[in-house]
Amino acid sequence: MTGTECDWLADRKSLSDSTVHMLRECWFLARSLVPAGRVLRRRFNNRGGARILLLPGLFATDAAMRPMRIALRYAGYRPYRWGQGRNLGASADMFDRLDRRLDQLQRRDDRPVILLGWSFGGLMAREYAKVAPHRVRAVITLGSPFSGDLSATMLARVYEWIAGHRVDAPPIECTLSEKPPVPTVAIWSRCDGVIPASAARGATTEADHRIEVSCAHLAFPSDRGALAAILDAIARCCPEEAMSVPAHRPAFAGGDLVRGLAA
Repeated sequence: MTGTECDWLADRKSLSDSTVHMLRECWFLARSLVPAGRVLRRRFNNRGGARILLLPGLFATDAAMRPMRIALRYAGYRPYRWGQGRNLGASADMFDRLDRRLDQLQRRDDRPVILLGWSFGGLMAREYAKVAPHRVRAVITLGSPFSGDLSATMLARVYEWIAGHRVDAPPIECTLSEKPPVPTVAIWSRCDGVIPASAARGATTEADHRIEVSCAHLAFPSDRGALAAILDAIARCCPEEAMSVPAHRPAFAGGDLVRGLAA
């Protein structure tokens, strides 16, 4: 689906009447998960690649990010699970838990880590980078609603049901639209059936770079275009890290992540 075909979706404020779109989201999710087990099992020497901590979306686990981890590893990077189980939204100890995870990753190498967050995971990454910018090299968000007012959307009702608090009253102090003091890239899609495009791309002052892709919200972790956008994002905000990846190495995983992205 092209950007033009998705334009009518881009700035919808309420998605409660979008049954067809939600069915399409479910289809993309099923299509991305079914072939995920058919991956290339091969070890690479990724010691020189940048470290990337992947944060799953709301109610998702590390399993949802598996296709993206495999593809990034194949591309030469060192992706890591967040290791926190199911993402149940903001909590009072959210920053402490991320601190402990980064303690593990930076025990032998204290260089800053790239945070890559899908949907709500991207919001967590942005907010953590504001309180611990010395630990974060850059933040890359995938369909994360950091801009505008989402309190009237269907997403807000789902979030409040899962997290147990109002979307506009989280248990931590935060200003979602405020840009973290580290390089920040917002990857967004007009075809997103869950997050309004305006919320995920933000204003020019809310992210350093904004990259558009064409995929459904639930397909971000397994979409070929999303992976290409992530590689582009790293090249834009961390050029020294991007240059360390062999240009000839292809990225591969189940679903839409296929060989030859670097070609």
